[in-house]
Amino acid sequence: MSADPNPIEIDLGAALALTVRRWRRVAAGMAVGLAGAVAIIGFVPPSFTGRALLLVRQFPEASSPIQGKLSALSALVPNLIGGDQDLAIATELALLQSRTALGIVVDSLRLAVEPLGPGRVAPLTVVDSVSFSGRFKPVEVTLTSGSNTAANAKLHATAAGAGTRVRVRDREDAISELEDRLSVTKAGGDALEVIYSGRDSVTAAEVPNFLSRVYMSRRLTVDRGLNQRRLEFLTARADTIRRDLRQGVDALAQLQTQSGAGVDVAVAGKAIADRYGAAQTQIALLRSSEMALDSLTSAVRSGTADPRVLAAFPDLLRSAAVNELVAAISRVETERTLLAGRVASTAPQVLTLATARDSLVAQLLPLANAYRESLARQMASLGADADSLVREMNQLPGRGAAVVKQMAVVEQLAQLDGGMGAQVLQARLAAMLEGGDVRIVDAAVAPRRVSFPRPKLTIALGLAAGMLLGIIVVPIGARPPVASSPASSPASSPANVA
Repeated sequence: MSADPNPIEIDLGAALALTVRRWRRVAAGMAVGLAGAVAIIGFVPPSFTGRALLLVRQFPEASSPIQGKLSALSALVPNLIGGDQDLAIATELALLQSRTALGIVVDSLRLAVEPLGPGRVAPLTVVDSVSFSGRFKPVEVTLTSGSNTAANAKLHATAAGAGTRVRVRDREDAISELEDRLSVTKAGGDALEVIYSGRDSVTAAEVPNFLSRVYMSRRLTVDRGLNQRRLEFLTARADTIRRDLRQGVDALAQLQTQSGAGVDVAVAGKAIADRYGAAQTQIALLRSSEMALDSLTSAVRSGTADPRVLAAFPDLLRSAAVNELVAAISRVETERTLLAGRVASTAPQVLTLATARDSLVAQLLPLANAYRESLARQMASLGADADSLVREMNQLPGRGAAVVKQMAVVEQLAQLDGGMGAQVLQARLAAMLEGGDVRIVDAAVAPRRVSFPRPKLTIALGLAAGMLLGIIVVPIGARPPVASSPASSPASSPANVA
C-alpha cells in the first residue's frame, strides 16, 4: 500500500495553547463531572458488600460392582455416572442459588421488607414477622408498633420499628431481588465465594452466612443418598442386636447360677446348639436382607427412587439374570448416547433406544419381587428347622437344656453383632464419602464502609471524567491552521528564481 501523501500532523504546542485559551470549557466539564458525582452520592442508595467462602470438597464414591458394568457408558457420558469435579462444582453452584434456598433466606431475614426512613437499617430490627396471602406490587407503609397490613402482606413491627417507613414486596419479588444482588462463583479449586450487596452492613454479612448454613443443612438432611439410608438402617439394627446380646448374657448368667451348671453342661447338646445357632444366624441375615430390599422396592413403587438402584443391591448382584440385565441396559444406553450425539434427541432411533432402556429397567422390580419371595421361602424353611431343633433341646434334662439353649442364643447374637459391626463401619465410610465435605472457611463480617458509592473515589472519578469531557470539547469551533501552498511560497515564485 502507498503511504498517505498528506498525513495528519498534530501540533501538541498549538493544542496545549488552545486548551489554555479555552480553559473555561475544561472548568465547565469538571463542574459537570463534579455535579454528576455529587448527584450519585446524594441520590444513589448506598450498598454494602458481604463475602463468605465455602469449601465444597467432592470425594469419589465407594466403588460398587454396578460401576464395572457401566464403565463404557461412564467413559462416554461422565455427567450421568460419577461426573467430574467441574460438573460437581457447577451442581453445587446451582443448588446454592436455588429459589428454594433463597426463599428460606428471604423468610428468615425478612428481606421482603426494605426500610426507607431511616435507611441502612436491617429489616430484622424493625419487623418480627411477615406473612403473605398472594402476589402484589411493592407498596410503601409507615409501621406502627404491633400488627400492620400492607396489600396482601401482614407485618408485625417491633417497638424499635414503630414510625419506620418501609417498602414491602411480595415473596417472589423479594427472592428475585435477592438473586440479582447475590453472586456465587468458583473462587478456585473446591472453594466457592458467596457475595451479597445489601442496603445495610448487618444484612450484607448475614445473607451469605445464613445461605451457607441453609445449604449445608439441606445437604445433611434432604440430599441423602442410598448409602446414608443404608447406614441408618444398619445402625438401628446393630443397636437392637447389641441390646439383645446384653440381655442374653445376663439371662445365661442367671440360669447358670440357679442351676449350678457350668460350661460342661453344653457338651450334652453342643451339636444341637451349633445347628440351632447357625439356623438363627441365617434367618437373621435373611430378614435383614428382606427389610433392606423392602425399603428399596417401596421407594421405587412410590416413585422416590429410580428402579436402577435395585441393581446395586448386593444380593441381587449375585444373580446372573440381574447381571445380564444390567449389561443390556448399559449397552442400550451407550448406543442411545452415541446416536444422540449424531442426530436430534427426538429422532425415532433415539426414542426407540430410550423405550428399550426403560423396558429393561422396568424388569428390575419384578426380579426384586421374585428374590423377595425366595427369601421368604428360605426363612420359612429355616424357621421349621429351628423349631425342630428347639423341640430336640427341650428333651434335654432340666435346667441344663435351658442353659444350652441360652448359650446358643448368646452365640448367635455374638456372631450377628460382629458381622453387623463390620457392615455399619463400611456403610459409614461410604456415607462419609458420598456427600463430600462442606464447611464455611471464611464467614462474612459486617463491613464498616459503604462499597458504593464512595464519596472521595466518586468525586475524583467525576472530576477526571469532567476534565476529559472538557478537553474533548476544546477544539470544537476552532479555526484550522492555514497551510501555505508550495506554489505561493516566496522561494518558489518566478521572480525570486530570476
